[in-house]
Amino acid sequence: MFEMRIKKLKFFFLIICILQLSYLFHFRSGFKYEIIKNPFNENSGISYALSPEIIESKNILKKHKAIDFNLSENLKLGANLTPNKNTYFYQRSIEFNYPIRINETSQLIFFYLDEDIPNTCTVIETGKYLKLTQC
Repeated sequence: MFEMRIKKLKFFFLIICILQLSYLFHFRSGFKYEIIKNPFNENSGISYALSPEIIESKNILKKHKAIDFNLSENLKLGANLTPNKNTYFYQRSIEFNYPIRINETSQLIFFYLDEDIPNTCTVIETGKYLKLTQC
C-alpha cells in the first residue's frame, strides 16, 4: 500500500514538472518553436535575432555580388537613431554581412530611404528600408 502511494506521488510530480516546463517554454521565455524547427538552415531564426534593415542589406549585397560596402554617415553616426540603436546597426551590419566586408573607400554605399544622397551617386537598388548607391 505504501509503495503504491509513493509511485502515484512520483508520477504526480513528474506530470507537474512537465507542465511547468511547458509553461516556461511557451509563455514565460518567449521561446519560438520556428527557431528550433529548422536549426541547420542558413537563415533559420534571423528574423527573430536581427532587425529587418540588416537582413535587407545582406539580401541586396548578395544580389549584386558585392565584395565590399560602406554605410552613410547617418547610418554610422545615427542621426535618426538613438546611440544604442546605431551601434547595434553598425556592429550587426558588419557581422551579418561578414564575407562581404565594410570598406571606407567602397563605391557601394547604403543610405536610409529618406536620406539625401550626393549628386555624384547613382541609386542601384531601393529596398523597403535602405537604398544602395554607387558613388
